[in-house]
Amino acid sequence: MTKKLIVLDLDGTALKSDQTISDRTKKVLERARKKGHEIMIATGRPYRMSHMYYYELGLDTPIVNFNGAVFHHPRDINFSSAYHQAIDLKTAHELLDFSTNYALDNIAAEVQDNVFLRERNASVPDMFQQGKDNVFIGDLRNTITTDPTSLLFFASHELLQEVSNHMDSRLSNIVTYRNWGAEWPAMEMTKFGVHKAIGIQAASRFLGIDRKDIIAFGDEDNDLEMLDFAGVGVAMGNAIDSLKNVANTVTLTNEDDGIAVYLEENLGV
Repeated sequence: MTKKLIVLDLDGTALKSDQTISDRTKKVLERARKKGHEIMIATGRPYRMSHMYYYELGLDTPIVNFNGAVFHHPRDINFSSAYHQAIDLKTAHELLDFSTNYALDNIAAEVQDNVFLRERNASVPDMFQQGKDNVFIGDLRNTITTDPTSLLFFASHELLQEVSNHMDSRLSNIVTYRNWGAEWPAMEMTKFGVHKAIGIQAASRFLGIDRKDIIAFGDEDNDLEMLDFAGVGVAMGNAIDSLKNVANTVTLTNEDDGIAVYLEENLGV
């Protein structure tokens, strides 16, 4: 069988609701690796919140973080294909000025694995606030001194929709942004034009695998470009409708081992 590049989103895809990868999925992925296929992760998470799954799966491939803004190789510090596409500081300041028009619950910025928060409060997931040496609190205009990888506005879904409407008319041509989160609603902004497919294309070139031999799994709107780019885009059973419409096929949900089922049936692993 032709060597495949199998690309995994994490939340809602490889991860169950309890934030674990099922034993069945891990065993199927390991069998796929032993057959010569490559496995990689492409996630909206920063590396600090995804490295545990990378090593749990025993991967030795590059990883896509921040929805394509960061592409690197955890096992190769001299990885020549690595990139970091950040929001320039001037644009970040413009976004922070724009944010003063709204009663946001919090604002966060990430520079690779450093986190900058306006304040510590319950509007931000605990994982953003962990650590002593990489979490900085205060006015982001003063604390951010270099181009941020991403900016996040935390507020109610209703307020974020209002912010989105104004973003469309004023700032949609300078950043890419998406709303996410149920318990902690947020708008995440990255450099304009950044998405997971950019990192997947870089990975396929590095690994010498043709686009038609990429199988990508996802569930949310940040997976749209990736599934559209892949030779086979597989939407999870729990995926949003717009992703299912883009995908080549739909498998079972993340709770029902959708990745494992698809690979067992189509790669014979």
